[in-house]
Amino acid sequence: MAHWVVIVQFGNDGVDDYVCEEVTRFEDTGDRARARLYEIACTHLPRKALRQQAREVFRIGDGDAYYTRIKGRVSTFLVTYRLAELVWSTGPEQKRPWR
Repeated sequence: MAHWVVIVQFGNDGVDDYVCEEVTRFEDTGDRARARLYEIACTHLPRKALRQQAREVFRIGDGDAYYTRIKGRVSTFLVTYRLAELVWSTGPEQKRPWR
């Protein structure tokens, strides 16, 4: 099975400051990783205090990325979720490097 990471990049509508973070790491097949990415794009809140009023989720390409608009009570978050597969790593191998 492949090693995957879901990356989220987000910011407020009208603000040029964006943040990039890892949402999760896991081992799975490609199809199941894409399904997990879709689930995360539909449910994940980039900020715990965000009070979601509405959400639009748009698929980018073949499903390895999603663009999401999350309307909160005060502002709208623009979010991109991306799926990335580990293809190379250095250093000592760990038994369970995944969360």
